[in-house]
Amino acid sequence: MKKYVYMMTGNEVWFDAAKYLHQNKIAKPVMWLGDDRHYKKAKDIFSDDVLFMDTFVHYQENINQINYIDEKSEFFFSDNYLRAKDRCLKMMDRLDLYGSFSRQDREVVFNKISLFLLKKLSKEKPDALVMAEIAHSHAQYLVLEICMFLNIEIVKFNTWILGPLLYLESLQTGKRFEVDFEVDQEISKTIEEEISDYVDKVVQKKLDGNFELEYMKKQRLSLNIKNKILSFIRSGWIDFIKEFWFQLRKNLKNNYYQINPYRFGFYIRSKVRRARKSNLVKEHDKNINKLDLSKRFVYFALHFEPERTTNPDGGIFHDQFLAILALKTILPRDIKIIVKEHPSQFYINDRGSRGRSPLFYNLIKNIEGVEFIDFKENSFQLISKAEMTATISGTVALEAAIIGKKSLIFGNSWFNSCPNVVSWSKDLSYESIINGNISNPEDIKDFLINTKRKYTVIGCQNTSGQTTHKRYLNFQHFSEDELKGVTHLLKQFFKTI
Repeated sequence: MKKYVYMMTGNEVWFDAAKYLHQNKIAKPVMWLGDDRHYKKAKDIFSDDVLFMDTFVHYQENINQINYIDEKSEFFFSDNYLRAKDRCLKMMDRLDLYGSFSRQDREVVFNKISLFLLKKLSKEKPDALVMAEIAHSHAQYLVLEICMFLNIEIVKFNTWILGPLLYLESLQTGKRFEVDFEVDQEISKTIEEEISDYVDKVVQKKLDGNFELEYMKKQRLSLNIKNKILSFIRSGWIDFIKEFWFQLRKNLKNNYYQINPYRFGFYIRSKVRRARKSNLVKEHDKNINKLDLSKRFVYFALHFEPERTTNPDGGIFHDQFLAILALKTILPRDIKIIVKEHPSQFYINDRGSRGRSPLFYNLIKNIEGVEFIDFKENSFQLISKAEMTATISGTVALEAAIIGKKSLIFGNSWFNSCPNVVSWSKDLSYESIINGNISNPEDIKDFLINTKRKYTVIGCQNTSGQTTHKRYLNFQHFSEDELKGVTHLLKQFFKTI
């Protein structure tokens, strides 16, 4: 039986898949990391190999008595260590509620988890790392880099935005595993209709420049007065509950806590969080340029942060400043770059202030030929008027491709290799992008549907995906097909190692 490290989400299918692999003596997890909703029942089956993620990610001080000697100590002097440190310290922004999680503390946390994982993985010697989604917490990503250092096979499931679809790919080679079994035809047909409708809607909306993804529409509407008041009331209760829990778990103990090193009380913490968001909005508004579409330009759409679509999916370009600089190097001097903030940076409570410094907007304005515009400007108008569209991995690139515009992505995306979409490389030139053949919307549609048929199975990556695609969950055979598809791909993978 193969041994593997397992990272899963809250979706029940990931627990069921692990149980299936274990019962059929295909593979067993020797380290289990993931949503704590599965913790108790996974613990009953896999015992001490199951880690409580709340502790592992948020309260590393509870990881004691590691007794590290020198297991694989060369890791600390490797490229994997440097890459992991760069990305993990940035991922810790997710925890930095008050802007007080210092680099000194982040480095200590990072190194302590490194000791624990090197000890654990050296002992267990797993054959593989299996991820239900790409590791995007600092603790999980460190597992990924250590596994790469140890030459352990790594696979990850990815998802589509256009439907409840999953595919499995090798992290080392980028190879996607092909699907060779029949899925429920009703579900499959419905998803393909949705894909076709999406392409048709983008083409149609090109005429009036009014295309807007549904989730973005909901976020925009959340800014009206009524929803702001309701959000304030709800967030007040949430803050109160969090405060009570925080006091119970932390403040009543006399331990140093890196997330709140100054022991701010509830009032101060609440004030700091609101001030951080306010500062972000003020600096955004202070630095915007008036939109001018009369000159040639490339549209660069910023990603919401902190989010996996940049870190780790963006690789070195998780720092979007670097992506803008790289784009600048290939553009003729008479073509400017128009940069627009992702609306979610301001819509999603206070999370946006954790992932973006207010100083960022002024920074990018210091690059000649780069203009920063109001996030409220119509994105589809920019796509239509631009020479091309650039982003890390966002669907804005796919929308551009559908209407016959070239687009450039700097990271990994589910629509990689789509016609009209170019992936960044060091030898890329502006001319090679622009002068490439232009595919029509039907070509895009064919690519998406053929890719779906060849590589994807029915399923939701996580609970948010279940919410997004909840209408599919009512199909008669959805759960059955979801488990069948996931286990089919995993069995294929374990046969290769």
